[in-house]
Amino acid sequence: MAASIFRRPGALLVLASSAFGGAAYRYNAGPSSSSSSLNPHTFTPYTLVDKETVSRTSAIFTLRNRDGAADTEAVKDAWKHGVWSVQIKQPQLQIGRDYTPLPPRTDSEADSEEKMHDLRLLIRQEEGGEVSTYLHRLPEQSTIELRGPKLEWELPEDTQEVIFIAGGTGIAPAMQIAHTLGAKPGRRMHILWANRRREECLGGVGDGGELQETHDGLSSWKRFLGFAPPPAPAAKVDSQGQGVIVRELEALKKQGARHSSALAIQYYVDEENKFIKPQDVARNVRSKDMAQPGSRMILVSGPEGFIEHWAGKKVWIGGRETQGQLGGVLSTMDLKGWSIHKL
Repeated sequence: MAASIFRRPGALLVLASSAFGGAAYRYNAGPSSSSSSLNPHTFTPYTLVDKETVSRTSAIFTLRNRDGAADTEAVKDAWKHGVWSVQIKQPQLQIGRDYTPLPPRTDSEADSEEKMHDLRLLIRQEEGGEVSTYLHRLPEQSTIELRGPKLEWELPEDTQEVIFIAGGTGIAPAMQIAHTLGAKPGRRMHILWANRRREECLGGVGDGGELQETHDGLSSWKRFLGFAPPPAPAAKVDSQGQGVIVRELEALKKQGARHSSALAIQYYVDEENKFIKPQDVARNVRSKDMAQPGSRMILVSGPEGFIEHWAGKKVWIGGRETQGQLGGVLSTMDLKGWSIHKL
C-alpha cells in the first residue's frame, strides 16, 4: 500500500487510505446487491442486537449477521494484518461511511459462538452527521447493511514498538493494533488517549504512575452556575468503576501479557486540563531500546483537527486520500528511527 517513504528522521510513510468514520460518500447499489456473508463487494444485512451507551454522544453498536454466517477468511485475515474497516450505508440518502470494528471480546461476555462473530463499532453521533445520526436513531433489532473488510493500513510484520496517539473514537484502530500486536511475543505498545470528557473513559488509570481520577473534573460550584454539561446517560461500569472501553483496554493488556507483550495506556481529559504534550511522546521514544531490531512507528488517529495538530493534514491526490507531508507537533521533534502514520 505504500506509495513512498521519506528517508529522514521521523520519516513519514505516504499511503492511500480512507478516513475512519470520515466524510460520507455516495455508493452505487443495484437491486440485488446483497449477500449472506460479509464481503467487500456487496452489502450484507446485519441485525443491531445491542447498543451500549459509552457517553452522551457515543455508543458501542453490536451487529450480528442476520443469516448466522460465520466470519469469512477475509475478516479473519484482516484481524491479523492491521487496521480495517467496514462500510455502513444510509439507505435513504444513498450514502455510506467507514467505521473501524473493535476487537473481539476477550472477557466472559463472549460466552457463545454467536457472540464471537459479532461486529462491534464505537460510533459517535456527530453534529450534522447523516450516517451517525441515522444509526443512533435506530432501535435494537433494526437491520443495518454493511460491506467489507477494507484494509486501511497494514502493520509491518517486523513491527517491534508502537506509540499510538488517539483522539476520541480514534481509540478503535488503536485497539485493533493492540489486539494484533498482543498475539506476538515481545512487542510493545503505548497508547496516549485524549478525550474531551471523562465520561468517555470512566475509570481510566494511567500506567505512568499518575492516577487519573474517575470524576469528570468539574467542581460543584461550576455545576451550580450552569457551566457543567448535562448529565451523561447511564453507562455500564464494573465494580471498579470502569466503563466499557477502559475495561476492554485492560483486557487487551492481559491478553498481551499472556504472550509476553506489553501494552501501556495513558488517559488525557480536556475538561480536567490534562492534555497530551510533546514530552509525553518524547519520553516514550527515548525510553525504548533502539538496539532491538524491528520497525518502530508512531500512529495518529482521531478527528481531522487532532490529526492535523499532531502530524499535519492528509490530502487528496487523484481522488484518493493520502498522508501528505509530515507537519504539526511531530514534525518539530527528533524522532530518528521512527516512522509516522496518519490513520
